[in-house]
Amino acid sequence: MFSPMLKFLAGADDEEGGELDREEEEDVETHDSKLSSASSQHKTVSHEDEEDDDHPTEEDVVVDLAHQLDDEPEDAVLVEADEGSSQGSEEEEEEDEFNPYAFIKSLPSYENVKSLCPTAVLPTKDINAKPISLVLDLDETLVHCTVEACDNADLTFPVEFHGMTYQVYVRLRPHLTEFLEKICKKFEVIVFTASQQVYADALLDLIDPDHKYIKHRMFRDSCLSVEGNFLKDLNVLGRDLKKSVLVDNSPHAFGYQVDNGIPIESWFDDRNDTELLKLERFLTTLHGVEDVRTVVRRTFQTYKLIEQAPS
Repeated sequence: MFSPMLKFLAGADDEEGGELDREEEEDVETHDSKLSSASSQHKTVSHEDEEDDDHPTEEDVVVDLAHQLDDEPEDAVLVEADEGSSQGSEEEEEEDEFNPYAFIKSLPSYENVKSLCPTAVLPTKDINAKPISLVLDLDETLVHCTVEACDNADLTFPVEFHGMTYQVYVRLRPHLTEFLEKICKKFEVIVFTASQQVYADALLDLIDPDHKYIKHRMFRDSCLSVEGNFLKDLNVLGRDLKKSVLVDNSPHAFGYQVDNGIPIESWFDDRNDTELLKLERFLTTLHGVEDVRTVVRRTFQTYKLIEQAPS
């Protein structure tokens, strides 16, 4: 399976998409052995798509407190779930697994659900703010968190939730600090997570204690709930969609603004991962573009995966 960023860096753009410079092309050549021949579609790897038996299970991804608090409501989930989990047992065939593109294809018309979307929650964009709003998912995009004790955690912190205290163990995606240091100088950076605010705030206070990287934070209460899934309707930003992109490991999160969505491979514990470096390189191609959606659409072609998905 190949990451969307690697595909972009391997020159998957069409003739209109700004070509990589010679230095980048030489760098990409080192990855040739990892690419399938003439692959024309990006592949976003999430834990529900992974076929390896030893891949982290959903229990490693989701801190589901409902089983510990028998009568808790549905919001008793602390960490954002990669909502596209398998809908059946491990023995069921792959076609029975959640298909994010089929889900997007089956979404009701936006006109029928937009009244359910929270109103814009961000302050008006500062006149001196960077022109492009870069919205970043948190779990499995920037970090991996679990309440199961692990020896290789980069951070640990307690969270009080529904009257109980949980110790959260955090692994930071490789190159995270370097990535944040670079993009904060070029973008209005917003973290938008479907996790609970009490958890996400505590984590982001450790990652960015002085608020010098991340301008705004948005949480589950700003998501649009459709058919049990938390979507990130970018209209809630109150920003120009021609100048906004969302990076998320779950493509159905940007189901109503497909051409604003940059898919990224899910991350759990691979210390050799370089997706954030590739992402930063792609993001530089958005500067000076009148409508960032044209570049995102041409590069990742998510609309094609939706068209080809089963109805």
